Amino acid sequence: MTVDTDSIEKAYKIEILFQERMIHNLQHWQSIFSLLTGVGVLFIYFFKNKNIWFLGSGIALCVIGILVILTVGYAIYIGKKNVTRVIDRYENAEKKA
Repeated sequence: MTVDTDSIEKAYKIEILFQERMIHNLQHWQSIFSLLTGVGVLFIYFFKNKNIWFLGSGIALCVIGILVILTVGYAIYIGKKNVTRVIDRYENAEKKA
């Protein structure tokens, strides 16, 4: 079975662009959850002695936001490693051809 090198090259480039775009999307989500954590901090600050429900909501927002930020950050880290792995594979395939 013969494989067209142009189609392999195109597939690698599309895959690299796709993964970089998904990493960019994850960075946007990380920013959104950072904002959510900030809202939680504001709830804690302004309602610490006034309303127990807003205080509890602020604590919950902070905890959930921080956990999601860490999880998305880890996904970004793994995604960047994967992109470099795909680029290395592409360069190795290019050298063989």
